[in-house]
Amino acid sequence: MSFNNGPLIRVEDLVMHFPITRGVFRRQVGAIRAVDGVSLEIEQGETLGLVGESGCGKTTLGRTILQLYEPTSGHVYFEDTDLTQLKPEPLRQKRKRLQMIFQDPYASLNPRMTVREIIGDPMLAFGMASGKEIDARVSELLDLVKLDQKYAGRYPHEFSGGQRQRIGVARALALNPSFIICDEPISALDVSIQAQVVNLLEDLQEELALTYLFIAHDLSMVRHISDRVAVMYLGVIVELSDRNDVYINPLHPYTQALLSSIPVADPEYYVDHQRIVLKGDVPSPANPPSGCRFRTRCPIAGDECAEVEPELREISPGHFVACIKVPGKEVDTQDT
Repeated sequence: MSFNNGPLIRVEDLVMHFPITRGVFRRQVGAIRAVDGVSLEIEQGETLGLVGESGCGKTTLGRTILQLYEPTSGHVYFEDTDLTQLKPEPLRQKRKRLQMIFQDPYASLNPRMTVREIIGDPMLAFGMASGKEIDARVSELLDLVKLDQKYAGRYPHEFSGGQRQRIGVARALALNPSFIICDEPISALDVSIQAQVVNLLEDLQEELALTYLFIAHDLSMVRHISDRVAVMYLGVIVELSDRNDVYINPLHPYTQALLSSIPVADPEYYVDHQRIVLKGDVPSPANPPSGCRFRTRCPIAGDECAEVEPELREISPGHFVACIKVPGKEVDTQDT
């Protein structure tokens, strides 16, 4: 897909810390550093895949970009408008074009509302339609996500998981958004349904000129749907590049370990394939290691890794890695 119109989303040094409090007076004694200085851009019309272990901050990053969480610091620009500086009403109006598809289709739909009410409620809240206009728009959206219009009067419990997620997609499209965060939209679905939902998202992107941030655990699916891939570990981005470059030539030790865990249905592949097994557990985001956060599990870490916090630097054109052990050129900030 071609995306030459510049970044739609620009994130600069985004930080999201959740306070840890104790005592009767709830004094803050620490913080969960869920997102700790993330910078990235998402071009118009592209899909940026975001991968990493559970608890690394992927969902928190997505929700903070949408300002569902008020960031501790940093900036999020949508079409050159800094969302972090907007007052409540202007931010609410911007949210019409910033939507989210949630992970769990069983928990994200109100069981007391019909499909018509679920999809039509955003239009009613923003005054975009009413009465028969909502009925017509709901029917149009159901057609768009390949569901029968007669389902509009039914309740969520009458649908399968895949159908519920399609309803969630229709709800996200109700306000004609430009940018959608897909927060693991297929992880709760059967394998036989996952491909259908991903193909639907691709078709909608092509038809409606949408931009996605696609958060997932399934590395194979991320490669299929994404234009670029960002790898996240303990609140920071450790590698960012074109999808094929990340999968064919992973440079960060953590990315290499992640990709080595992908099962391949070819016995001969494992003759020369070495599985990288990481030792230990992910450190606590309340007390991350000094220097490189991955050093406590990294097979190539040295003493200097505890002293230097690696920056995300451009190793080759478009390929960024946060590791002092990976040779490459330093980014010249005067060129930007």
